[in-house]
Amino acid sequence: MGADVWELVVVGLAAAATSALSGVAGAGGGVVLLLVLTLVVDPAVAIPVHGLVQIMANGTRAVSLGRRVRTDLIGWYVLALVPFAVVGLALADRLPRDPGRLLIGVFALVAVWWPAATSWLGRAGGGRRFVAVGAVAGVLNPTIGAPGPLLAPAFRAATDDHRQFVATFASAQILGHLSKVVGFSVLGVAWAREVGLVAVAVVGVVAGTLVGTRWLLPRLAPEPATRLFRVVVTATAARLVVGAVV
Repeated sequence: MGADVWELVVVGLAAAATSALSGVAGAGGGVVLLLVLTLVVDPAVAIPVHGLVQIMANGTRAVSLGRRVRTDLIGWYVLALVPFAVVGLALADRLPRDPGRLLIGVFALVAVWWPAATSWLGRAGGGRRFVAVGAVAGVLNPTIGAPGPLLAPAFRAATDDHRQFVATFASAQILGHLSKVVGFSVLGVAWAREVGLVAVAVVGVVAGTLVGTRWLLPRLAPEPATRLFRVVVTATAARLVVGAVV
C-alpha cells in the first residue's frame, strides 16, 4: 500500500523543513528527507521517490545557473554513470529491507561526522578523472539513495567558484537521480500508488526552498543551520539504524 494520511503529512512537513534548511546551509536537506522517507516506506520505494523529488529541487538551481555548468566534467561523469547505475540497481534489487535501511543510516552518519572518509574524491580534479566520480555515483545512487555528501568535494575541487560548483553539481545530481528513477521504474516501482507521496514531497520542497532562500537566508547564518542539520541527521539516522538492527 502507499503511504497513509499521517505519513503524507510527515513527509510533506519534512520536505518543507529540509528544503528550507538547504536554502540556508547550502546543502544537506536531501539526506534528511531520504532518512525520513525510509522511516515511512521501504527503501525500494523511498529511494526512487526521493530521486524524483530531488530532480525537481536540483532542476531549479541548474536552470537558473545553466551558463555556469562545466559541461566537460558532466560529459566524463555521464560516461560511467549509466553503466555503473545498472550495477547499483542490481545490488539494490537484491538488498533486503532492513539491511537497506541500515546501509542508508550508517552512510548518513559517516557523511556527516567523518567527512575525511570521503575526502579522496575531493582530489578527483577534472577531465577524465570524473569517470571515476560517475562510477561511484552510478553504484551508490540506487543503493544508498543520497551520495551527494560523498560526491560534492570532487565537483567543488574541479570548479572555479561557488556558482559554477552549484550549477555543475546540480546538473550531475539531476542525471544521477534520473538514472535511478528510470532504473527503478524498469524494476517495477508502482508510481501510481505513490503519487500522493511524490506530490506532497514536491510541494514541500518548493515551499521550503522559497522560505529558506527568501526569508531564512537573509536572517540566519549558515553555521547554526549546519549544526542543526547534523543534529537532525544524527537523530534520524540513529532511529533508522536501531530500527533495522532490533
